[in-house]
Amino acid sequence: MLKKKLLVMIPTVALMLAPLGTGTSITHAASKGSEIQKIETKAETRPTLRKGSRSSYVRDLQQSLKDVKYNVGVDGIFGTQTQNVVREFQVDHNLSSDGIVGPLTWAALDENKVERKQFTEKDAIALGKKKLGNNIVFSGDGRLLKDGKGKSYYHYKAANKDWIDQGGTGTIGWYHIYKDGRVMEQ
Repeated sequence: MLKKKLLVMIPTVALMLAPLGTGTSITHAASKGSEIQKIETKAETRPTLRKGSRSSYVRDLQQSLKDVKYNVGVDGIFGTQTQNVVREFQVDHNLSSDGIVGPLTWAALDENKVERKQFTEKDAIALGKKKLGNNIVFSGDGRLLKDGKGKSYYHYKAANKDWIDQGGTGTIGWYHIYKDGRVMEQ
C-alpha cells in the first residue's frame, strides 16, 4: 500500500515543482527619462492565431491592430481581412509575413503600443518642423514602423503651406522621422 501511495505522490510533487507554462518569456525594457517601463509578454498566455480562428483573443488582436493605426474590423473572426492586415503589420515590423500571430507578432504589437506612447505623432511632426521649417504640413497614416535595423519611425508626406495656398499640392517629399531626430527623405 505504501508503494502505491509513493508512486502517486512522486509525479504529483514533480508537477508542483515544475514551472508553469511552456512558452518563452520575452522581456523588453524601455525608458523615458528616468522612468523605466518593463514589458513582459508570455507566449503561453496568448494562443497562436491564424485564419479561421474565432475567439476573444482574435478580438483583442484586431483591437490591438486598430489601436496602432491598422484598418481592421473588430469582430473576433480571423478572416482574410485580418490575415492581410496581420501580414502588413509583420512586413512593417520586419517579421516573417506568414499572417500567423505567434509570440513574435504578439510581442511586436505590445512593443509598438509602448513606443507610440514614448514617441507620438506629435513628437515626430515637431522634429520634422524643426528640421524642415514651420511652414511645412505633414500627413501620413499614423503608423509607427520599423526599419531594417529595428529603429522606429513615422512615414510622412511633407508639403509647403505657401505652395498649397497657391493652388498646388505643396508636396516637397516623403520622409521618415525617427525619435533620435533624424529626418530622412525617401
